[in-house]
Amino acid sequence: MTFCAAPFVHMVQNPDGQFRTCCMYEKPLSGNYNNIKEAFDSDENKIIRDRMLSGENLTECKKCDIDEYHNGKSEISYRQTFNKRYEKKYIDEPLFKNLEISVSNKCNFKCLGCGPRFSNQFGPTISNNLPNSKDFEKLEFLKILGGEPFLDKKNVDLMKMIPRHKIELMLVTNNSIFPNKEILNLLSEFKTLNINLSIDGIGKIAEYARPGTKWNRFERNWNKWMNWSHDKSYCNIVPHFVLHSLNAPFFDEAVNWSGLEFSKWSWDFLVEPKWLNVSYLPEHLKKYILDKSVNLRQPLENFLMMNQYDKKNFRKLLSKINVVPDEMENYVDLFYRNL
Repeated sequence: MTFCAAPFVHMVQNPDGQFRTCCMYEKPLSGNYNNIKEAFDSDENKIIRDRMLSGENLTECKKCDIDEYHNGKSEISYRQTFNKRYEKKYIDEPLFKNLEISVSNKCNFKCLGCGPRFSNQFGPTISNNLPNSKDFEKLEFLKILGGEPFLDKKNVDLMKMIPRHKIELMLVTNNSIFPNKEILNLLSEFKTLNINLSIDGIGKIAEYARPGTKWNRFERNWNKWMNWSHDKSYCNIVPHFVLHSLNAPFFDEAVNWSGLEFSKWSWDFLVEPKWLNVSYLPEHLKKYILDKSVNLRQPLENFLMMNQYDKKNFRKLLSKINVVPDEMENYVDLFYRNL
């Protein structure tokens, strides 16, 4: 599959001021645009659309190629999600209907695999101006990320300025903050609401994989979300797990802890940075991870087969490991076998 509807309906605004046709698209737009609508209507975005329509297999879309290769999700890739929703309805007259935005990189976590673009725990705080309210006239889907969205008041301002009853909202949070009544009231006014709670392990593993996590607080806020949402048919609470070289064997433990069916989870395989990508691990570690996997066994096996062991990436991984919690020791001990 080469066609994707995203460039015809969608735009991403990152906290560093970059615009992208999609979060999965490898390169940001290179032009200096004043606002998101200007980026959406730009000549370089039109070129991306023309390449799609010509049948070109865009190398910049390799993340969706990877997702479609390993399979395993109900909606396998962003490309399939956009095509299912919009098909080719807007190829003649592109219309801005779908926005993903990070208003800043303000964050209280310093997660493995993250960096200064999405967390000011790695560097300076960077911030965006909010889009013009006119840009939301045809909007039907909004995804809010951070940093941590509940740390930045501009996200409240954003929610106030849009026609909430017409818009499906996805909000991605590290679950360190449960919002106040004002924000909960705003959230309850959206057409549909998807709260994605990032969780890359439980207990001490969560605290190791996502520094800043306090597990007691995570569990407390988890229960608050479950209680708040239980009588709201328009609201889904979705735990999201990113599997990488240091947490992959512990995914099923997190699913079991949640008490939710596996189908209620969202998950992904980390591709970059490569030193955390499980497909570059030695074969004995890949086998260990696969033996621990029940819910993701087939897609995980497909993903692990994508690359061979890479010594350079593995040595970088070893250089990043500090004192690990007891729950990870048996796994990490295997890293030093056959060195």
